[in-house]
Formats: sequence, structure tokens, C-alpha cells
Amino acid sequence: MHTVQQPRDVQARRLRRRLPLLGASAALVALAACGSSNNSTGSSSSSSSSGADYLATAQQHVTQDYQSTNKEPDSTSRPAAKGKKIVVISSGQAGLSASVPSDAAVEAAKAAGWQVTLYDEKLDPSTAPGLVRQAIAAGVDGIIVDATDCPLIKGPLQEAAAKSIKVVSIYSFDCNDPIFGAGGQPLFSAAINFGVSDVDAFTESYGAEQADAVIAATKGHARVILFNDLEFTVLRYTAQGFKSELAKCSDCKVVDEVDFKAADLGPTLQQKAASAVLQHPEANAVKIPYTAASLLGIATAVVSSGKASSLYVMGGEGFAPELDLIRAGHGVNAVNIIASDWVGWAAVDTLNSAFLGKPPSVSGIGWALADSGHNLPASGAYVPSVDFKSAYKKAWGVS
Repeated sequence: MHTVQQPRDVQARRLRRRLPLLGASAALVALAACGSSNNSTGSSSSSSSSGADYLATAQQHVTQDYQSTNKEPDSTSRPAAKGKKIVVISSGQAGLSASVPSDAAVEAAKAAGWQVTLYDEKLDPSTAPGLVRQAIAAGVDGIIVDATDCPLIKGPLQEAAAKSIKVVSIYSFDCNDPIFGAGGQPLFSAAINFGVSDVDAFTESYGAEQADAVIAATKGHARVILFNDLEFTVLRYTAQGFKSELAKCSDCKVVDEVDFKAADLGPTLQQKAASAVLQHPEANAVKIPYTAASLLGIATAVVSSGKASSLYVMGGEGFAPELDLIRAGHGVNAVNIIASDWVGWAAVDTLNSAFLGKPPSVSGIGWALADSGHNLPASGAYVPSVDFKSAYKKAWGVS
């Protein structure tokens, strides 16, 4: 998912927040998140190939993604700062996309020897400013915010900076991000180092790698129904990466873009998906933005359409319930998995570097393409081969 950032022709529009989506049985999900195909941990999708020849390039990227692009975190010694008190603010503990990285950040902070408390936005981003201010009033040294963009909490972030409180984000976009327009000033203290220029590049290249899987699966003749939830900044970047990569294939195209909202999850989304599949008999691929959309509408619509055998469905983040859909052959063929618990540990490592006055160390986080024949555990969640927890503990000098 990353290295040289691809150009962004994303429409600048201020959005209410990023991606704290629902999980298995809740109502909202998602992350994802991911990276740019020209990168150190992912494959190099910016390499030039003519459209006619791009199938071979896409297949090469898929082979690399099957092997996993995860790497060991930077092993440089960076002892854990002493006596720190922090707060982790989850965008919604009811959803796997938020609870998994937030809980992991709490676990990592305890491993570092810090005092840590978890606050929960409960899938209501309007509570975020108050929770940041609550953390400031509690006298914390640092804050980790999950899936809450800078513009939403700009005032509290300025107040935190005035008190020298370090703030690190998980899959959030800073106030100077191009999508929010010109003139913004960065207010997060540091961002997770995904091995690329920024989270925008990481997210775009994640979408690009999903497109490569679709190109390869359709042998360079993709006709894609692209589902997306434009409420979330991260999904705009993911879709941009997907479409830019798909455009490199001369006989591939998006035949329909279906926008939905988190509130549509369930019967409304299922009906939208059923209609899109019915209206596009030429479609041979489907792109789903996040796990909850697979679980709560789109996968069922694909199966009910009778076209499951002729559609290649690229799912969302690949949490365990979505992997169950692949195992059962129920409307999802593949997912590009990022270990969300690793992201939580990387956020704590990034905060530690901020405490030490050092730049963030490379996290090593990549992804693995999973389908019925690759990277699919017999049951449960995907577990990366990299023992990132031990690596971080060693770098922090803790047992």
C-alpha cells in the first residue's frame, strides 16, 4: 500500500469524519485503510505499463500480495518513556473497525508501562471534541484518537498543543490534508509511519492493490460495480486508488458507482446492491468498501442474484466474520487484510517517539490478499506471521 504518493484528483470537500465502521453485528464499520501501490511494503503499481500489457503487472502484484507485504517493525532502540498517562479515544467500541485497534492500543500502552484509559465516542463523532477536552482536563501526557479527522476536533487539538500534550491518530486525516481544502495547519503531533509519505498514499495504494486483484481475476476484462460510502474521507482515497489503478487496464472499467450511507446498512443496502447487479448483467466484479457492508447487505444480494459464480467480489477489511463469508462461499471472494491490532500497537510506538522527540519509526504494516486458496485460516481471524508485539517490546526495552 505505499511509497511514492500517487496524484490525487479527489474532490475537496469537508467531511464530518473518517472511518470508524461497524463490525460483525453492530451497525456501522470499516476502515481500511491502506496504502499506495508504489511503495516499500506494497507492490509497485506506478510502474508504467500499457493498458494492453497491464494484466501481467497486476498478476505480479497479486503474487506479491499473496506473499504478504508485512515487514518487521523498525528494530532501533527507543526505550519507552517513563511515567506517562494517556487516553485512547475509540470512535465506537460497538464496531470491530474501531474496537480492535483501540483495544490493541490500550494493551500496548500497558506493555509500555503507561497509565491508560479508554474513552468511547459510541459511533457518534459529535462527542469527540468533548472527549478530547475531558482527556486534557484529566491531565494526560498523550492522546490517541481513532478515526476522527482533525477538522472535527481542531479547537481541542489546539488546546492540547498549548499544554504540550502529544496527540497521535489512527487512520485520521490532519487539518492540512488536501481533501479539506487549502490553508489548514497540521495539528496531530505525529502519524503512524506506514513507509510512505502519508496516510493518503497508504490508503490510495490499498485501493490500488484491490484493483489489481480484480484485474487479475477477470483476466484484464473487469466490469466493476463499485460500492462506496462517501461519508468517510478514507473511503474517498481508497476508491480513488482503486479507480486510478483500474484505468491502467485498457479493457477494464467501472460500470456503476453505488453510493450508500452507514444508515443504509441492512435491507436498504441489500436492495441497492440487488438492483445494481440486476441492472448490469455485464458486470463480472464487485468492490465493497468495508466489512459491515459485506455482512449487512451486499454479500447476500450477490448470492440472491444467482450470479455469485460469475462475480468476483472484493470485500472489505477482512475481519473474522467476513472471512467466514469466504469460507462459506457466500458472496465474497477475497479481502485485502491489514492487521488492525498491529495498527494500535504502532500508534503507541508513534506516541512514544513523540514523547522522545524522535520521528516515528517505520511500522512495517502492510497487508495480505486472502481468498479461498491463500492466507485464509481454518477459522477465526487472520494472524500475521510477524510477531510485532515482541518486536515493539524489544525496541521499548520492556519484557
